[in-house]
Amino acid sequence: MNIGGTQPEHISKRLAELEGHFRERRDLMLGYQWSQKLDGYAELAPFLDYHLDNIGDPFSPSLTALNTKDFEREVLDYFAQLWHARGPSDLDDSESYWGYVLSMGSTEGNLYALWNARDYLSGSRLLSGGSGPEREPVLLYSADAHYSLAKGAAMLRIHTLRELGESRYPGQCPITPDGVWPIAVPSIGGSTGTGRIDTEQLAAVVGFFADRGHPPIILLNLGSTFKGAYDHPEVVWEGIKDALERNGMLGDRQGYWIHIDGALGAGCLPYMEMASEQGLISQPGPRFDFRLPYVSSIVTSGHKWYGTPFPTGVYLSKQKFRIAPPSDPRYIGSPDTTFSGARNGLSSLLLWYAIASRSEEEQVQTICNTLSLADCLTERLRELEGTHGIPLWVERADQSLAVRVRRPANHIVTRYGLVGERTDDDRDLVHIFVMPHVSKETIDQLLAELSEPGAYTA
Repeated sequence: MNIGGTQPEHISKRLAELEGHFRERRDLMLGYQWSQKLDGYAELAPFLDYHLDNIGDPFSPSLTALNTKDFEREVLDYFAQLWHARGPSDLDDSESYWGYVLSMGSTEGNLYALWNARDYLSGSRLLSGGSGPEREPVLLYSADAHYSLAKGAAMLRIHTLRELGESRYPGQCPITPDGVWPIAVPSIGGSTGTGRIDTEQLAAVVGFFADRGHPPIILLNLGSTFKGAYDHPEVVWEGIKDALERNGMLGDRQGYWIHIDGALGAGCLPYMEMASEQGLISQPGPRFDFRLPYVSSIVTSGHKWYGTPFPTGVYLSKQKFRIAPPSDPRYIGSPDTTFSGARNGLSSLLLWYAIASRSEEEQVQTICNTLSLADCLTERLRELEGTHGIPLWVERADQSLAVRVRRPANHIVTRYGLVGERTDDDRDLVHIFVMPHVSKETIDQLLAELSEPGAYTA
């Protein structure tokens, strides 16, 4: 159908129908790590009448006056403080932070981190000057990591665990009985386990490759895609540091890169820590930020914990890791240091609004509420097992906002937007994410439907 020249009344009708559909479904969205709590953004509606483009580096002026780089820098300063990075951003201070607001979600930040890590570990010239030893890095991530990492590795031509192992060292894998290389580092307990990376097996793989001159790019999860689990960077470091040291990879031009994919967790864990310090919850999540000197980069999504109308996020690293950009175009009046070049200026404005309109006290209360509701959901799902007389396989990783349970009937899966995964032992599961928009009333409604006859079949 040709939509050009559609009559105004038909345009209004279609949009009204679409908005009504979204409004009806919004509060029931339980299957994704997306917050649908988007109150107040109508205040930014006038800015839809402008093309806002933060082209180029956020800390450099732009030739276009229609940008939101001032707001972007405020957002970056906020996350630098939240993640204990040194600020302000200063090229002359190698330990100070650098970063930018993403036009996509955390996938863009992960791609940028992998790109930066690949070139840094391969010896490319730094922005501050100087090259390093030419090495061939290997990318290591867990079986529970985000699905886009394999795609990113292929795009950037970075060797993954299996690719490098099978091509250079066939039959020599130190963590499998037959020496065959797995696609990813196993998680503890496999597909039915906690969702955390197996640090002992990771250490064995790092040692194997480091001994052969391959610096590792290690990607850790904070809120894994299906299980919502958190890797523990401090435990990972204790397992790998000796192998890095004996291979001379702990110098000024370090021979490793640890990236934190905190799409969800890097947004909510800081407030979880604040809640623990105030005695509101029993324990915080793992430390993951720049207080740990071996963390090289962190990314989080704006549309997950904070809630923005479309995907965005924040990437932070340190000045000392920055690679000299391939070009410095006069056309934009700024170094081309970001992944996409032209960047959505509305993203910075939306993320700034999401942060500015909610105090840290409100964020702390929100994380307490979501954890409490996830606790309640887990307990009540386990009580349902007696009702149906079949195992529901209810599981939840430590302090996760995701609860896993046996897949119910299709009409329930569709109604609540639930997302499924099948385990190695043929369990068909879905997960329920308790995000800031999820209310006790919605959980009660879901549990009532799960209690009905026919909600599950053996």
